[in-house]
Formats: sequence, C-alpha cells, structure tokens
Amino acid sequence: MVLWYVIGFILVLIASCEFYALKTGVPTVTSNPSARRKMIELLKEEAALRTRERPFTILDLGSGTGKLALEIGRALPSARVVGLEISLVPYLLSLLRQRIWGLFWATANVAYKREDFWPYDLSGVDAVVIFINGNIRERMAAKLKAALPSGALVISNETHLPDWTPLATHTVGLLKLKVVVYRQA
Repeated sequence: MVLWYVIGFILVLIASCEFYALKTGVPTVTSNPSARRKMIELLKEEAALRTRERPFTILDLGSGTGKLALEIGRALPSARVVGLEISLVPYLLSLLRQRIWGLFWATANVAYKREDFWPYDLSGVDAVVIFINGNIRERMAAKLKAALPSGALVISNETHLPDWTPLATHTVGLLKLKVVVYRQA
C-alpha cells in the first residue's frame, strides 16, 4: 500500500516538472559537477575584483533543485545568491535541500524565489549563471541585454547567447562541456 503512495507521489513530481517544461520551454536539468566547479571558480575571480560597497549579487536563473546556488553561496559567503525557479517541484526541493545543507553549512546568503524570470528586475544583479536550452535562447539573450546593468557578468553552461560576444569559452570535464563567459556592455 505504501509503495503505491510513493509511486503516485513520484508520478505527480514528474508530471509537475513536465508541465513547467512545456510551459516555459525549458526542462529541469542539473549542471554537471565539472561545469559547476568552473562557474564557481569564475564567480570567485569576479568577486575578488569587486569593491565591498554592497554584496556581490548573483542570480542563478532557473535554479532547479538549488544545488548550484547553494554551492555558490558556500564558496562565496559574502555574496548574495538568489535562485530563481518557476517550477513548483524543483523550487520546493531547493528549499528542502537548503534546510538539509543548513545542518552542515551556513546558507543564510542564499535565497530562493519562485518567480517568473521575464518580469524579474535585474538592475541590482552583478552576475547571472544560466543553463538553458535553445528554445528560449534568443528571448533570454535579449532580456539579459536589455535589463542587466553595465558590467554584469553572465556565465552560461553550454548555451551560446545570440548577439553577445563571449569573453571566454572554457571546456571542462570528461564530457568536454562548454562554460561560456559574457559581460554586459
């Protein structure tokens, strides 16, 4: 009997993720560990160049289950990290993950928001990390170009942004994944 509840719960989770994947055009996919490490390394380098007037603000756009945002928060404890996710199940899993991580590491500098990206205000964001597919790439590139402040860093996992010129492209891991770095003009 309990097994059927577990199976039903898992099916509801999958259906919810698929619903939001159809709605947004972006599936829930976790970044590869080697790509996450490189993204964090690049963010650390950027944070070291910043003045301390205000916290270095990093947006994990489409944060999924929240692992990358927590890893960034742990690596950069003086930064402010926001995980933005519209899909309900990954968002709830990120909150659960944050509670569990909070037992071992401080996560007070990481906040998750269940919001749609398109109306989200990017004016106070210093860096964005993204892992999106080609379905919304053009629209995403245009939104970032129009809304990010000058000098903001964009670090993309496997996504080339149209009308953006990469500063650098890093190949990482056994799978030869690409981490692409951009800067807002």
